[in-house]
Amino acid sequence: MRYITALDLLEETVNKYPEKTAVVCEADSVTYSAFYGEIRKLAAGLFKALKGRTGLPVILFLDKGIPCLEFMYAVVMSGNIYVPMDVKTPSDRVKKIVRTSGSVIAVTDSKGKSLFEAMDFQGEVFLYEDLRETEMDPDAESALSLIRENIIDTDIMYLLFTSGSTGEPKGVAVRHRSVVDYIEAFIEDTGISEEDVAGNQTPFYADMSLKDLMVLYKGGTLVIIPQKYFMTPKKLLQYLDDNNVTTIMWVPTAYRLVSQFDGLSKVTPKSLRRFVFSGESMPLPVVKYWMGFYPLRENEYIQNYGPTEITGACASHHITEKDMEKGILPIGKPYRNTGIILMDDEGNIVEKPGTSGENTEGEICVYGSCLAAGYYNDRESTDRSFVSFPGRESVKDLMYRTGDLGRYDENGDIVFISRIDSQVKHGGKRIELGEIESAAVKADGVKACCCVHLKEKDELVMLYTGDIDEKAFKAALSEYLPKYMIPVRYIVLSELPMLPNGKLDRKSMEKIAAEDGD
Repeated sequence: MRYITALDLLEETVNKYPEKTAVVCEADSVTYSAFYGEIRKLAAGLFKALKGRTGLPVILFLDKGIPCLEFMYAVVMSGNIYVPMDVKTPSDRVKKIVRTSGSVIAVTDSKGKSLFEAMDFQGEVFLYEDLRETEMDPDAESALSLIRENIIDTDIMYLLFTSGSTGEPKGVAVRHRSVVDYIEAFIEDTGISEEDVAGNQTPFYADMSLKDLMVLYKGGTLVIIPQKYFMTPKKLLQYLDDNNVTTIMWVPTAYRLVSQFDGLSKVTPKSLRRFVFSGESMPLPVVKYWMGFYPLRENEYIQNYGPTEITGACASHHITEKDMEKGILPIGKPYRNTGIILMDDEGNIVEKPGTSGENTEGEICVYGSCLAAGYYNDRESTDRSFVSFPGRESVKDLMYRTGDLGRYDENGDIVFISRIDSQVKHGGKRIELGEIESAAVKADGVKACCCVHLKEKDELVMLYTGDIDEKAFKAALSEYLPKYMIPVRYIVLSELPMLPNGKLDRKSMEKIAAEDGD
């Protein structure tokens, strides 16, 4: 069967495992048949509310939970584009997203409706509670079937908004084809099956949550973890254990939270066996901590890589004992049906190992079906980031410039170095903050760290968690770095600030460093 949308894969699972538990969220749970039935009911309600209109961006302003997940699929079934948002989003950013997406439709609860009314939203606001009361009648059934028949795989499935350098959010528009391609590649790489239970950490407005949904296409169970549990590692791990979670696919910051408070020594979930991480660099000490309780020889650790613009992930590497000995975790090789090249400053493709260019760094560039359609209603940003593939000018063959620096190792795996925009000029020399951080996490006693550059003072500052003192920290860094790359100030924190998506909040840490030095 040829799959056009993710719904095609989900329907296969529903037909195969109708009474199996699909999703759990604390005391609430739903079987596959009930889950899909609710999706159809919501899709019918949305179809009637929109009077049959399709192709519209629909803002989902709902808390993370089963209802939000159901509505994501319902929007797809109604032939529209879902736009998930954080319910804590400030009204100014909501206005910017509304303006950028051109959305005139929002689905929310009574609390969210008040926010939209307060900001003078000119579109239509529908209450989730009202839409779920819709009855599926023959007319709605027929209309939804016709809509499904007319969806093609190049239609847009969702918009995810990222931060823009200009202060305007950028809406990454992803096609059905890219999502289906990602689902098939990810499942093939990880081996997720109907026996798995995935513990969801990432909010549904972040692309990493797509990984958690993979289990639904194989007949496993998705356990939604409320954000409050990540504030108390012991309760978090107990929740995983109570729900027999086998697989977690978290950002490194979430893994680090557990290691920072030595949570696994208090509760060690018995069913865990697969650990996937991506979104930012994974500190080696954190991996070693988890392997102390879940040895590598008996469990699976997988490093993923990929920005929002390439639909979740485009590269993968299964961690080996050799990686741990070397102290380097590659981001790996591209998924099936995905291409990755490294491009140097001159626009030339960096050669793989075995040639003269094997040690050359380059910008990671991705091409293939995984590419997003671009930034919604933003042709200028799209043309800047989605560019012609070098050497293929005879046709319009695009690739995405990630803004990430990488290099090849001796096996042809790509090793992430840093963000290009994390390059700073310090003491007249161009340096990579990521290189400093990579050296820092090798020091005993360092649990997590972030190096920032204060431009006005031309000062490198290290913020970190751990029990190492400044003198010992500097000594450890001097083993790996030249003197000009060693930070002059060190700030120990109880925890590093995080963004809502679980990544490090570097801007907040720059502010902390600046205030500490005044």
